[in-house]
Amino acid sequence: MGNTMVEKKEIEHLGDLVKVDLKEPEKHIKQVEQIIKYFDSLDSVEFDSDDILRRQVDADALRDDKYIPYSDSLIEHLKKDPNNFIRAPKMV
Repeated sequence: MGNTMVEKKEIEHLGDLVKVDLKEPEKHIKQVEQIIKYFDSLDSVEFDSDDILRRQVDADALRDDKYIPYSDSLIEHLKKDPNNFIRAPKMV
């Protein structure tokens, strides 16, 4: 078992939950542990006040909100499949 924070059975369970067949769950243990450590480090950050989390911007500093009409039909530029569904770009 070693001294890992995450066990193989937990990775397999995660794969079951998201309906993904993980052929080698051991490969993912280190990645999941790194994610958990990252969140642990975020949890340990202390702020003296909530002011640090807020940033105030004067309304005068914002750009004017202008309506600019677009003459082309955007829907005509989208890729469609044979069933007339619009195809979105792949997430990488």
